[in-house]
Amino acid sequence: MLDERGKNLDCPALPRHGNFITSRISRGGADKMRIRIMTDFHYALHAGQAEDLFYKEYIKRFFGEGPEADYYVSLGDLTQNGTEREYRGAFGMIDSFGIRDRFLHVPGNHDLLQVDAGQTERWGSTPPVSEGNGCVDTDAATLLFLNTCQTGKPLDWGGRIGQAQTELLRSKLSAAKGKPVLVFAHHPLPDTTALSDTTMMRIEEASPLIGVMNEAAGPCLWFNGHNHIHSIVRKDSWTFVQTASVLCLPCWREIVIADDAVTVGTTNLNDAQLDELAGQSMDRFPSFHRVPPEKAAGTAADQSTDVPIGKRYK
Repeated sequence: MLDERGKNLDCPALPRHGNFITSRISRGGADKMRIRIMTDFHYALHAGQAEDLFYKEYIKRFFGEGPEADYYVSLGDLTQNGTEREYRGAFGMIDSFGIRDRFLHVPGNHDLLQVDAGQTERWGSTPPVSEGNGCVDTDAATLLFLNTCQTGKPLDWGGRIGQAQTELLRSKLSAAKGKPVLVFAHHPLPDTTALSDTTMMRIEEASPLIGVMNEAAGPCLWFNGHNHIHSIVRKDSWTFVQTASVLCLPCWREIVIADDAVTVGTTNLNDAQLDELAGQSMDRFPSFHRVPPEKAAGTAADQSTDVPIGKRYK
């Protein structure tokens, strides 16, 4: 399938990486895949080195702590201003861990303040995502990456979605036949997770996309950032998982796909020194959407969820 610019949006055949995890979080059965996600990293080049310590320490822990993941995903706003120096600085840290082939990134609105997604990917590419869109098909699940961001719109940070992306989602939902479909994007859908009832804190003009989503027959999950607050909401066959900014709340989500369920968990680092470093970084951004940690953490219900996989697929 081609988008409006003639780019191929179909899922490439991608090799699997590493050994799949065999320990379970909550249910019985062998795990097929583990994915770790972060969002709203907002890397910037500061005048001093103290604030940069946060980014370096967080990345070290994101890639180094806990069970190894099959994929590591950024849900956008990896950079603060979307400059080439910021991209190369952020990917320089990431590349030091030797897992670029397992790191996938969809753009956020801050990432595209200067140039479009195609140019940012020339600074720091994460195949198979191209122009902010892409797909990984595995036996365990279909992973779909959608660019919901506008280019060069500092005063309009709301999300948009195109017809080609909507049709791509339709085709993948139809082909899944009950296999889990996981969508990764920067913005939430309207009236789902926290703050998504507010203009520019969601995808605008989303009715065509929502109509396609209502056709889903199997378990589907939508993962997003943007609003800097943990939130989990279920609507029909969809589970919407929003993750807090790592600056407001140093954390990540862990997704485990097994035979009988997709389980989402949360790691909040609860490190006073890291919190202080994050605060120093946010102090550099006068217009930053700063959410207090106790609010960014959401409620107990926003920390984890299990989404059963039906017998039709298994």
